[in-house]
Amino acid sequence: MTTTGPRSTYLPSLLIALGAVFLWVATFVIGTERGILNPDVFSRRLAATLQDERVAGYVAGRITDGIVAQRPNLIGVRPVIQSAVRAVVATAPFRSMVRTTARALHRSLFEAGGRQVVLSLPDVSVLIRGALAQASPELAAKIPPGIETKLASPGAERAFARFIAAWALAERVLWGAWVMFGVGVLLLVAAVWIAPDRARALVRAGSGLLAIGIALAAILPAGRILGAAVTHDAALRGVLHGLWRAYFGAVKPAAVIFGGAGVVLIAAGSTVLEAMNPLARAQALWRWLTAPLHPASQTGRAALLIAAGTYALVAPTQGAAVLVALAGLLLLFLGVREVFRLVLASVPVPVEAGAPARSARVWPIMAVTGAVVLAALGGGALLVLRSPEPPPAATGVVTVCNGSAALCDRRLDQVVFPGAHNAMSNAEIPGWMFPHHHYAFPRQLADGIRALAIDVHYGVPAGDRWVTDFDREHTSQQKIEEVLGPEATAAALRIRGRLVGQAKGPSGLYFCHGFCELGAYPVVPALEGVRDFLLENAGEVVVVVVEDYVPPEDLARAFEEAGLVRFVYTGPMSGPLPTLRQLIEDDQRLVVFIESGRPGVPWLHPTIGTFQETPYSFHRRQDFSCRPNRGSTVGALFLINHWIETTPAPRPTNADTVNAYRFLLGRARECEAERHHLPNVISVDFYDVGDLLKVARTLNGLDTAAARVPATDSVAP
Repeated sequence: MTTTGPRSTYLPSLLIALGAVFLWVATFVIGTERGILNPDVFSRRLAATLQDERVAGYVAGRITDGIVAQRPNLIGVRPVIQSAVRAVVATAPFRSMVRTTARALHRSLFEAGGRQVVLSLPDVSVLIRGALAQASPELAAKIPPGIETKLASPGAERAFARFIAAWALAERVLWGAWVMFGVGVLLLVAAVWIAPDRARALVRAGSGLLAIGIALAAILPAGRILGAAVTHDAALRGVLHGLWRAYFGAVKPAAVIFGGAGVVLIAAGSTVLEAMNPLARAQALWRWLTAPLHPASQTGRAALLIAAGTYALVAPTQGAAVLVALAGLLLLFLGVREVFRLVLASVPVPVEAGAPARSARVWPIMAVTGAVVLAALGGGALLVLRSPEPPPAATGVVTVCNGSAALCDRRLDQVVFPGAHNAMSNAEIPGWMFPHHHYAFPRQLADGIRALAIDVHYGVPAGDRWVTDFDREHTSQQKIEEVLGPEATAAALRIRGRLVGQAKGPSGLYFCHGFCELGAYPVVPALEGVRDFLLENAGEVVVVVVEDYVPPEDLARAFEEAGLVRFVYTGPMSGPLPTLRQLIEDDQRLVVFIESGRPGVPWLHPTIGTFQETPYSFHRRQDFSCRPNRGSTVGALFLINHWIETTPAPRPTNADTVNAYRFLLGRARECEAERHHLPNVISVDFYDVGDLLKVARTLNGLDTAAARVPATDSVAP
């Protein structure tokens, strides 16, 4: 039998201790880095914490406090408001808002070095007023429109910034954690390799891995201790613990893997030694718990017992879970040891004099053990350390896209978006002449329109109307006459002649159709209606096509002032386009195009080169065709222009004819066959007249019964 002394076992024991420390640190850093360093995972996990009642209740309370602070007279109905707010916090739109806010917060933390930290929720009043509108419209009207609820004190925000700054440093040396993980494994292997008694070294290495598992498992309950140390507010302690579990919960499976691998090693070594008798070990543990010890050791034992008893009393469920886990490890140990005994039974024992019997029997055990441990640690590195995200239901990810789950995994070029041509031109705008629709943006979107074609001009206030600022936008009257026709142009010039002397005030961005004299209204307030729709409908993707007579920078500034930039798609329009699910999960649900294609703002994508389209100057039903127009036939998206041109005034009676189900579906299918491309946007006048939305559902394959109806009303003469 090999003899071992203090000098011969010192180095292997040191290597095992260092390897265990390296593995614990590396696993903690790698297993949690995505939840903090990756903006998408960071925002999803933050939204997922709203599933925790403690977090949801705290957020609802803070929002209610913010409302009452701005409207003190609402203190009498505070319970009603808080109940409504609590219901809002549980909704998908609210979680979407949290994800968007968290993503912006992440950018400010990591791109600005953590100097600008504001834990707040803008635009939350939109959702709260919507929730209260059904029960009490009067109370909903009293909710202030500009609520921006701060979720933490300045001190807590500074502490959060310091925490993130530490992780920003970890991001720069993340590769070192992977190196440390590999070094930790090599240290354990080396310790067993150089040990005089490899069987005992296996037991020690297994004990090290088991200790890693226990230490990783201790990270989660440590959140309670941290919460108690940071604040005396019981509600805030619960929130901190909920956040802690969300961001560090990835270490729990790693703890199981390390603990299981440790049990395998202990079982392997103890099988050779035949020295691991669980009953004897239990008796020895009981003797240690009850026998007199050195005063210093007895003090440590007392502290350990008090801590364990306190934890069991404070968190009996978690305490019971610990006992069950220990029982599971014991059963795993007994089962694995039986397997190794079967392996040993098949190994012949050397009979030569002086043959190292134990060493000869260790090698088969080590081979099997190495394979099992490598599989466990390798699986842990792939499955756990990459921190897979919880299923969509746990993170609040919307699973219905533009009204149907069937559309979620389709790319933009595989979906039909019902569109409103000249969507800004509508009868809800006071004084607007020659409207193309009955309703404004909010009603259009609520009814199902998902593509808005809009014109933006420079205008100057003139009394109760506006005049077009031709000097600033460098647009000729002749060019607009080509769009509006001579009759509307003449009317606009007459109105302009009366208003020019009254024009005063700064030039700004307005929705106009050619001449602002024929009708105009400011861009930013109207775009806020689009923002409100996106806030309230977290599963909807909207396309906007702008006929732009203003520089891209001014247009982008208007979108920013309206709170829409947070929703815009910032990715490329080349290569495979994103799916609706990707846009929704990234909360980039507004895809914006400009007809001028002028550079300057990356997310204002040019229509030319992206869209192919049909002509749009049709004066009779018989004139409709699918011939290529702007964009030729190379664009990734296909736009069908579908209205009868009756300049200057569009006619709902024409829409009733050309928007009819059979006629519109027939033309769409004819164009799809001729252009070999699904129509992605079908743009019409008076969208609510006829069957545009039904046709879009049929083309998207969502109305199977209707899809079987033949579209026999051809567009041919």
